[in-house]
Amino acid sequence: MTQDTQINNHQLGSLTGANRCKNYYELHYATGEVARFYILADGIFRFVLDPEQNFTDHSPLSLQLNVHSTAFEHSQVRATSDSLIIQAGNYQIIFGQKPATMSIFDETLHHTRMTQVKPLELGDNFTREFLKQGKNEFYFGGGLQNGHFSHKGRKLTIKYDHITGKDGVITQVPFFWSNAGYGELRNTNTVGNYDFGSCDPATTIIAHQTKVFDSFYLLGNTPQAILAKYYTLTGKPMMLPKYTLGLGHIGNFCSTLWQPSEAKVRNASKIGNSYYVRTTDAANASGKSSLNGEEDYLFSARAMIDRYKALHFSLSWFVPNYRIKANDNKALACFNDYALSQDVYPGFWHQSGNSNFNLPTQTAFTLTDNSALSADEEQLSTSLQRKRPLILQTNGYAGMQKNAALTFGDIGGNWENIATQVAGFIGSNLSGQPLVGAAVDGTQGGGNAQISVRDFEWKSFTPLLFSFDDQGEYSKTPFAYNKKITEISRAYTILRAQFQNYLYTLNYQAQSGVPIVQPLFIAFPDERTNYTEQFGNEFMLGDNLLIAPITNGREDENGNARKDNLYLPDSRTMWIDLFTGKKYAGGRVYNNLSYPTWHLPVFVRGGSSFDLGKRDYVLFPQGQSSNIIYDDDDLTDFNHHHCESQINCIKSADKLTITLAPVKGNYADLEVEQPTKLAILCDTYPDQITVKINDQVISMQEYGTIDAFDHAREGIFFNTSYTAVPEFNYYHDPDQIALQIKLASRDITNSKIEVIIHNYTYGENVLVHAITDGLLPSPKLPAVDPNQISAHSFALAWPKKGNIQVEINGILYEGISGNCFTFHELAPNTRYIIRMRYAAGNKVSEWSDLFGVITKHAAIDYAINDIQVTSNYSSSPQHPLTYLTDLKLASEWQTDTPITPDKPLELIFSFKQVEKLSRMAFVPRNIDHQGDPVDITISVSLDGINYTTYANHLNWKADSKNKVVGLRDVRAKAIRLTIYQSSGPITAAREVIFFRAKK
Repeated sequence: MTQDTQINNHQLGSLTGANRCKNYYELHYATGEVARFYILADGIFRFVLDPEQNFTDHSPLSLQLNVHSTAFEHSQVRATSDSLIIQAGNYQIIFGQKPATMSIFDETLHHTRMTQVKPLELGDNFTREFLKQGKNEFYFGGGLQNGHFSHKGRKLTIKYDHITGKDGVITQVPFFWSNAGYGELRNTNTVGNYDFGSCDPATTIIAHQTKVFDSFYLLGNTPQAILAKYYTLTGKPMMLPKYTLGLGHIGNFCSTLWQPSEAKVRNASKIGNSYYVRTTDAANASGKSSLNGEEDYLFSARAMIDRYKALHFSLSWFVPNYRIKANDNKALACFNDYALSQDVYPGFWHQSGNSNFNLPTQTAFTLTDNSALSADEEQLSTSLQRKRPLILQTNGYAGMQKNAALTFGDIGGNWENIATQVAGFIGSNLSGQPLVGAAVDGTQGGGNAQISVRDFEWKSFTPLLFSFDDQGEYSKTPFAYNKKITEISRAYTILRAQFQNYLYTLNYQAQSGVPIVQPLFIAFPDERTNYTEQFGNEFMLGDNLLIAPITNGREDENGNARKDNLYLPDSRTMWIDLFTGKKYAGGRVYNNLSYPTWHLPVFVRGGSSFDLGKRDYVLFPQGQSSNIIYDDDDLTDFNHHHCESQINCIKSADKLTITLAPVKGNYADLEVEQPTKLAILCDTYPDQITVKINDQVISMQEYGTIDAFDHAREGIFFNTSYTAVPEFNYYHDPDQIALQIKLASRDITNSKIEVIIHNYTYGENVLVHAITDGLLPSPKLPAVDPNQISAHSFALAWPKKGNIQVEINGILYEGISGNCFTFHELAPNTRYIIRMRYAAGNKVSEWSDLFGVITKHAAIDYAINDIQVTSNYSSSPQHPLTYLTDLKLASEWQTDTPITPDKPLELIFSFKQVEKLSRMAFVPRNIDHQGDPVDITISVSLDGINYTTYANHLNWKADSKNKVVGLRDVRAKAIRLTIYQSSGPITAAREVIFFRAKK
C-alpha cells in the first residue's frame, strides 16, 4: 500500500473479507474501504466504493436500475488462496486479494475480458482506475468528441466545453467500451479524464473528479451487444417522429434586421426581387423579421415557408425563434397554425433554465440548450401534448437519447468541418446517441458555395438534415447560392425522401444497439484498419450504404472534385455507385476518382434492398442476403403497433430467387391492399422469369416500352435506361440495366411473393482475382522523395510510366498511373511498408521488393503544452483565456471589452521550465476579422519577471493567415505579447502556439 498522508491520496489496500448480503456482495479492504458488487443482469455488473459508506441509490445519471435480482440469486462465490471469485452466468469476476484488483473472465470464450493492472487510486476529489490495454485493443465512446471516434493512444476529457469544432466535446458521456468485449459506464456527472495509452501503451487510465467510485461493467460479444446493455441502464433511443426525417429550418424571426444591398455583395440574400444583408444597426435597417408579417411580411417566418415552397423544397419542420426568449404566445400560436396548414411542423426554442413550460398551442417539438441533468426533458415532453414528443438539444449527456436528439452547429465555410463531423457522428453513435445532426454549413461563417453544397449532400444521409439561419452574415438556406447549387440541394432532398423508410428502419434498429452512422468495423469487423481512423472520413449508413464525403477542395482538370484514398472494404463484397451504377471490388483503396459537384460518393453494398416508398423496391443482388423494412403509425407504442417487411435474395450460380414474405404486424393506418414494384439490377437479359404468389405461378406479360409498362396493372419490363435515383437524370444519363416487375394490389399481410430468374448476371466480372503475367516486368527502383515526406503525405515515383497497384501496410491501392503519385491523409510519425506492381486489366506483374517510409511528426507534436496565460483584460465568459493555449483550433478566446490607447493588452505566457523555442504561431479567429491584433510587441523573459523586447511594434494584417514569428534559439521561461491595437471592438484569437526547437 502506498499513501500520501498530506492530501489523503492512497491506493486501495488488500482485500481482507467479503459477505453475501441480500442483493449484493460486500467487500472489505485493508485501508478501511467497503465496496459493494451488484450483479444486475447477465453481463451487467456494478462496483461501488463510497468512502463514507452511504451507498445511496441516487444516480447522478438518472439511470434505470430496476433490474430483476434473478442474476444475483443464481450467482455463486468461492475463495482461493489469493482471490475471491464470483460466478455470474458464464462470467467469473475475480477479485485479487493482494494487490486488490478485479478482472472478468469469460468462460464461453476462455478469455479475460478486462483486467485492472493495479488497485484503484482514491483521493478526496478523484478516483482513478488502471486497466490492461492489449496491443490490438481499441477504445470507443466518451460522447461526441468532435473529430475522433477511435481513441487508442489518445486522451479524452469528459466535460462539455462549449467548443463545437474539432476536439470539442459536444456531449459529456462517462462511458467507453473496448473491442475486447467490455464497456464501463461511470455513474457520475463530474469531469473525467480518460487516457487510452498515450502515456503507457499497455495501460488505460480512467479518472473522475469524485471520491466515489461507482462503475457499471457491461459485457458483450459485439458492439451492438455492449450498446444494448448501455441502453438497459440509460434508456433506449427514442423513435423520431417521421416528420423530423425531412428538411428542417431553424432561424430567428424575432429580432433579425435587414438592410438593402446588391447582388455583387458576397453575403447578400435575395428576398423577393431585391437583395438584403443582415445588420445590427437599426438606423440602417429597412426591414425587420417577424413571425407572421407583423413588421414586414417579406422578412417573416411565414414568408420563409413560402420561399421553400415556391422553390419546390419540401420543408418539414421549422423553429422560428432560435436563441430568442419569445413570449408572444399568441403570435407564435398563429404562426404554428400557418405552418401546419403548409404541412410544416412548428418548433419552439426553449431557453435553458426557463421554468415556463407553457408552450404555444400546436407546438410540435422544442429545441433547447439545456446541458444540465434535470427534469426539463420530462416537463417539456409533457407540455408538448404530442403522441410522440420530440426535444432537440444543442449538447448532451449520458441518457439523453431516450428523450432527445442532438443538434449542433459550428463555424461554416471550411472543408475541415466535414471530416471532423463525420468522425464526431460516428463517435456519438458509439457513445449511445445515434440521433445526431449538425447544421448544414454551420451557424456562423460560410460563404463558400462548394463547401455548403458538399456539406448538404452528405448530411442528407444522416438522421437529421437542417439549417441554422440568422446567426451570422451568411444565409444558410439550401437556396442561398446560385441556381445550380439550389437544384443540386433540391435533388438531394428528394433523394432523402426516397430513403426515408431506410432511415426510419435504422432508427428502430438503433434501439437494439445498432448504430445508425457506423464506422466500417460494425459491418466489417475482421479488418483491423476499420478500428482506426485511417479511413475515418467515410461511414456506413446502416449495413447497406457507404458514404464517402468530399472533404477538401482538390479538383481535377475539369473542375470536378478529385477523390483519393477512398476505401471500399471486404474483398468479397461488390460496391455499386448509387448514381452511376458503376461497380467496384471491395478490399482496396481507390484513387484519382472524379466527382462533379452534383455527385456525392455513395456506394450500395452488394446484396442490398431498399423500399423507396409504397413497396417500390430496388434490389442490388449479390450472394445471399436478407433485408427488413420497418414501419409504424408514428405513435409512442410502436413496439405493438408496427409492421416489418422482409426481402430475401439468394443468387446461386446463374439463378436468382427473391422472396417477399407476408408483412408481419399491423397498425391502424396500414394499407393492407397495396401493389408491389421491383427493380432488380442486372447486366444482361435473363432467359426465364417465374413469379409466384403464395406458391402459385401467375402469368406475367412482358412489355416492350416503359410507357406501356407504366400503364399496366401487372407486367415485366427489361429496362436498359434505368436509374434508382431519377431526380439526378439531369446530371447523368440513366444507363443502368434493370428487370422491372409490377404486381397488382394484394393483401400484403398474407401474400408471399416469389420471383425466380434464370440466367441472371450482375457484376460477375467485378470480384475476379488478378492474374500474374510473367510478360509484365516488375517495377524497378521505386523511390520515395525524402524532400516530399510530410506528416500526412509522401510522394512515390517509379521509372516506367503505366498503371500501378501499390500495397501499403497490406492494403491495395488502385487508380494510380503515370510515374509518380502522392499519397495523402496519412498518419504522422507512422511507418508504412510498401510494394508495388504494374497492372494491365486483370493482369499484374510480380510485386517489387518491399521498402518503407516513415511520415514526419505533426507540427503539433512540438507544441508546448500546459502553458499558463494571464491577461490584464477580462475575457468573455463563453471564450475564456484558457482557450488561447488549449491547442484546440476550434476554440476561440475573446476579450470582454475593447483595448484603450492608455492601456494596451498584455498577454503573458508562462512555461513550466525554460524552453528552447523555434517559433510562435498566432492563429486568428474564424468567423471574421473584427478582433485581430494589428500592432504587437513581443518580449522574452528567462525568469518570468524581467523582460527584453524581441520584436517591437509588429504590424499584422487583419486576415485569415496565421502570423508566424521566428524564435530560433530563443530561450525563455515566459513570453509577453503587448497588443496596442485591434481591428475591431474586441481582441480575439483561436490559438497562440509556441513550438520547441526540434532535437
